[in-house]
Amino acid sequence: MRSRSYQRYRESTKPLLASFEKLRLDAVSVASVERFKVTRSSGVSSATVNRDLAALRLILNLAIRKECLAKNPVKEVPFLDEGPGQMRIVSHQEQQSYMAAASPLLRDVATLIVETGMRPEEVFTIRKENVHLKLRYLFVPSGKTHFARRNVPLTDATIDILKWRLVDTEGPFVFPRKGDHDKPLTTVRKPHHKALRAARIDPPFRLYDFRHTFGSRTAMAGVDLPTLRELMGHSDISTTMRYVHPTPEHKQEAVRKLERYNRDQVFDLFEPGLGSPQKSPQ
Repeated sequence: MRSRSYQRYRESTKPLLASFEKLRLDAVSVASVERFKVTRSSGVSSATVNRDLAALRLILNLAIRKECLAKNPVKEVPFLDEGPGQMRIVSHQEQQSYMAAASPLLRDVATLIVETGMRPEEVFTIRKENVHLKLRYLFVPSGKTHFARRNVPLTDATIDILKWRLVDTEGPFVFPRKGDHDKPLTTVRKPHHKALRAARIDPPFRLYDFRHTFGSRTAMAGVDLPTLRELMGHSDISTTMRYVHPTPEHKQEAVRKLERYNRDQVFDLFEPGLGSPQKSPQ
């Protein structure tokens, strides 16, 4: 198996174990796989869910070859439609309403995602030893590709959250699982949907869309693509390019910058020194 495929399957085993580790192989049913698909899709992209399902299908096919299982239930579960790539950008007003309606745990998780661009599962599995508040960053040790392994700069708001949670939570994880502090949080699906209903947000968005929102806002703020790629842990800059879709206001400002640049060039033809021919538009 190629190293990239191995890493992908290795990452998929984490959410799979969280959902199926207590079940016997013959107890994994179509219904349990469907539940996993629905729960998982509330926090990650359709492509990620499909990769996890593919990994589960591979595992169960191996069990069939070893004569430990007679039938693979994953084959009866349709994979999600990935389409051109789902992306829902959360407005600032929606974010304020959502945060006001969210539980403290959900608010902390969502804030970390929208202010750092981390994936939900990266936030869920933050280990205390990887948080470096004095240096204003946290370390993500692994991910679906080696590009996901990165230092994540922290904002003032995320530092405040982590500072409190480092002191207040037990166990090795910043967001421990309820009832078992030695394991990380795996989902906030129920409080997420509750907050959406309470805030009356329509159409609703996924928790993962806060990561998309970070990417979009960062691009519109003028951050260059190579830097944004590093911040988000993308392996391919073409993925980062998805976030370059400026608002009408940004497009108007771009045209105004061009107008100012052209005007300065024309002025300098007649009055050298008044324009700025050596200075390109910012």
